[in-house]
Amino acid sequence: MAHVLLVDDDADIIEIYRTVLEAKGHTVSAAFSGQQGWDALEKSRPDVLVLDVMMEEFDSGFRLAHDVAIKYPKLPILLLTAVHDFMSDQWSFSNEKDKDWLPVVRFLEKPVTPDQMLAAIDEVVHSVAV
Repeated sequence: MAHVLLVDDDADIIEIYRTVLEAKGHTVSAAFSGQQGWDALEKSRPDVLVLDVMMEEFDSGFRLAHDVAIKYPKLPILLLTAVHDFMSDQWSFSNEKDKDWLPVVRFLEKPVTPDQMLAAIDEVVHSVAV
């Protein structure tokens, strides 16, 4: 199973995902800000990074994803976003059009159910292992 680092400023979200992922055999670490996420990566690199976009700043997740991709280019990043709650419906993400400026393997639009999170992580872990 995989070591997953969850970075989100919502402790309840972290605990929900942690419970589901650990029940399926994954190891989970958590951080509650972009800086804490970076510090956790420096201490122990996970197999998958699950990263919220809006934390202490509107773009904290974007900035962390960018920095992580530079230093750890092979680390798969799943980006959680609720941008539609704050932007027009015209705003959307696409792995194809956005990969140059935001190199993540998958965008997950909040709310993300625990089953959706588990499936996304399993898909990423399987594709990396192949």
